[in-house]
Amino acid sequence: MFETQIIMPDSQEAVENICRKLWMDNFSDTPGYINYYFNNRWHKSITFLSDNVSMLHLNPYHIKINRKETTLYYIVGVCTFKEYRKRGYMDTMLKKALVFMYNKKLPFTYLMPASEKIYKPYGFTGIYPVSTCDMDIPDIKREIHGSTNIIYSMLETSQKEALYYYTENKLSQNFSCYADHNVAYFEELDKEMAACNGNIVTFWEKDSLQCLGYIVYMCEDFPEIAESVFEEKIQMDILQYFHKKNYYKIKLYETYFWNIPDCPEPKNYLMARITDLKTFIQGLYSERRCEMWLVIEDKYISGNNGKWHIIIDKKSSSCQWCSGEENNKWERCTIEELGRKYLPYYRYYLNELV
Repeated sequence: MFETQIIMPDSQEAVENICRKLWMDNFSDTPGYINYYFNNRWHKSITFLSDNVSMLHLNPYHIKINRKETTLYYIVGVCTFKEYRKRGYMDTMLKKALVFMYNKKLPFTYLMPASEKIYKPYGFTGIYPVSTCDMDIPDIKREIHGSTNIIYSMLETSQKEALYYYTENKLSQNFSCYADHNVAYFEELDKEMAACNGNIVTFWEKDSLQCLGYIVYMCEDFPEIAESVFEEKIQMDILQYFHKKNYYKIKLYETYFWNIPDCPEPKNYLMARITDLKTFIQGLYSERRCEMWLVIEDKYISGNNGKWHIIIDKKSSSCQWCSGEENNKWERCTIEELGRKYLPYYRYYLNELV
């Protein structure tokens, strides 16, 4: 039987060295990025550590779901020393993490899978389909005619509040589930991009100083744009920014605000899993009233099991546990099947790396 510790942020010092070693042995991040992660992001994480040979991190994010703020955990850093793999360590930790989040009454959790087939047996389903795209700068060089009325700069302290209001307005109009891009979020993101030899670049109208968008990019051999939120009219100004820096290629991790002909077919960037069924259903809404009588089976979170009377409506939704015998109005459903049907209801914008 494995011994799994659940280490809260205020108790991490004793396990930092082994967690760093696990990360370095399993992931190809640069020393600078590893230092960023363990000196910054990790200090807010909840760490699951089994026998000092396997770990999993729950990284909290303030998420807006239908304009209401909640905390969700992003599962990262799932790894095991090579010589201890295929012994059930990940299985044990993931099950414990799911129950931990259920006990906190969190609606769902999400992760970026190394392979979807690893996580499907645990009830995870694909969400957030995105198109990734490589753009060759020489091919578009002739078309670059940026506006003379647009200025850009690296993110400055004085810009962060205006950038927050711009981003909140833009994301709330287009998505129903996204990280709250408040001032603290941008400050943390700025540190992360610096660790990746990248930047946050903001774009403004020259005369009015009205915010027109931003891009977030990493750079090793060439820029890789992790997130870009902007007005369509400045797309050429963004390309011009990279052209002036003598980059010949850029990679887009997501293309929602880009106008790109023949963009590749989108693929799921993340996977998600319902953790607390009742909280999850209460967060849904639908223009058309839906009523269900379901017998839910969840192999890993026993509290989700049983008979549930579910109503999803445009004003409020409810999920009530029921006792008594089954009859012909009840329909059997696994938590995986329910997740596949209702997790894609949200319009996601979740581009965080860790």
